[in-house]
Amino acid sequence: MSRARTYILNGLLVCASVAVCLGAVEAGARVYFHFFPRPPATRYAFRLQQPPPYRHAPYFSRAFVDESFRQPNGWYVPPGTRLVVPGDFHGQYINVEHGQRRTTDVPATPQHTVFVLGGSTVYGAEVPDAYTIPSYLQRLLNARQPGVWRVENCGSIAVTAAQEVELLRTEPLRQGDWVVLYDGANDVVQGVYNGDPHGWIVGENRKALGRMGPFKRMMARLNLKYVAAQAGGYSVFLSAVLGAMVNRANMVPKAHLLDAEKTAALAQETADVFRGEIAEAARFAASRGCGFAHFLDPQVFAADRRTPYEESLVRNYYISPNGLETAFRAAWPLLQNTPSYDLSHILDQRAGGEEFYLDYCHVNHAANARIARTMADQIRSN
Repeated sequence: MSRARTYILNGLLVCASVAVCLGAVEAGARVYFHFFPRPPATRYAFRLQQPPPYRHAPYFSRAFVDESFRQPNGWYVPPGTRLVVPGDFHGQYINVEHGQRRTTDVPATPQHTVFVLGGSTVYGAEVPDAYTIPSYLQRLLNARQPGVWRVENCGSIAVTAAQEVELLRTEPLRQGDWVVLYDGANDVVQGVYNGDPHGWIVGENRKALGRMGPFKRMMARLNLKYVAAQAGGYSVFLSAVLGAMVNRANMVPKAHLLDAEKTAALAQETADVFRGEIAEAARFAASRGCGFAHFLDPQVFAADRRTPYEESLVRNYYISPNGLETAFRAAWPLLQNTPSYDLSHILDQRAGGEEFYLDYCHVNHAANARIARTMADQIRSN
């Protein structure tokens, strides 16, 4: 037998042995997790299971979930700003045009604009274009005052009230327009959970990236979370390993959250900063002759009584990091003292078995519809 042929046969034998071993590991993982189920290790894996908030959603499909995690075409921070802008994206369910999520049903020649500013709960990646809060609000205003209002979805990811004010100053406000702010959760995440009331979440992510070693930094830039999410559709074992890797920090509370006095001080400072930014937004809107309304968004930690499903969300640290509830319980009552429409409990009343939350603050289409009705009522009454 020639030496080359020997090398080839040995190589094939090694490959076959590796394949058999990997197959055995994967089979073992599938058997183990069948008898000892674990919470999904990524939000992608969780949403693919069609959790209760998606149970009767007319748009739900794997294609939708896939698109919701692929969009947009990157996130950009213009130089010299702390604005976070989505890259334009055109899909079956989700569209971003000129740096804004599409609002459906906009009239051809509106007289005034309603600018809805906020974080990812305004942007609404959990639902198709027609089911975001701004799109629901658009249809409600169309029904009440046809042709009068254009609603713009000015939501982005991970923005605080300070960043909303920065964005507001760039918007083409005209007399008679309305400014709507819908927020709260991101300020608690940044101010108390991350421990810096004057910072921003993207900035925290950049700091974390800077502290990583070269290998971890490379893996982060390759978007390991997305890789882990996609792996769940092919390998139970790989999904479990990668999910544990990318979410390891979620399992243990941050050190400052174990100090009750420090947590309370951060909560108070966060609330003070938050109230100041909301007051500045109201002042700026008034200076342009615009109406203004601020809405404190709902989140699962504020519920008077959590359902078993909601409790499972809170206890799944892959989805709701350990320590997040401590941060919200410290800060949220203080944020509720902000002059605003407090929607903390707007989702508490529900039909039997109805669920809204997909994690601690992101909700489904039915919740968005309820929230939009409250917004429309305030715009109409003022």
